[in-house]
Amino acid sequence: MDKLSWKALEYKQTDKTADWYWAVGIIAIASVVTSIIVGDGLFAIFIVIAVLTLLMFSIRKPLLVDVTIDRRGITVGSEKYPFATLEHFWVDITKPDDEKIILKSKKMLMPIVVIPINDHDHLAVRDLLLKFLPEQELREPASHKVMEKLGF
Repeated sequence: MDKLSWKALEYKQTDKTADWYWAVGIIAIASVVTSIIVGDGLFAIFIVIAVLTLLMFSIRKPLLVDVTIDRRGITVGSEKYPFATLEHFWVDITKPDDEKIILKSKKMLMPIVVIPINDHDHLAVRDLLLKFLPEQELREPASHKVMEKLGF
């Protein structure tokens, strides 16, 4: 078998409480006021745009995307990761309900790619990836873990 496919949510959604929205609002207002006091109006505008974008994404539901591994590479929704642009992989099964593929990319702007496996057989995923990439233990980036703790 040289092809595997499954569906996965593009990210794990966490429910945000009213306290989370209050905290974002208070931090944003304090940052805008501070920026205006120090005379940096452009930064204040940037903060407002960033917070509005953050709030917009916080209420957005994750899309169910198709994940495909074939001879050419890995496709997640409309994103393609050819094997030629990847260095190695790791199948992280430390949390049974949150199994994922961690890919090390050769690209500087996106060095680590994390793809959820969901209910698919992680051994079949690992066996297929071994045909195209070397396996090397990788950890999920600290930024991913921090963002999860903050509710993103």
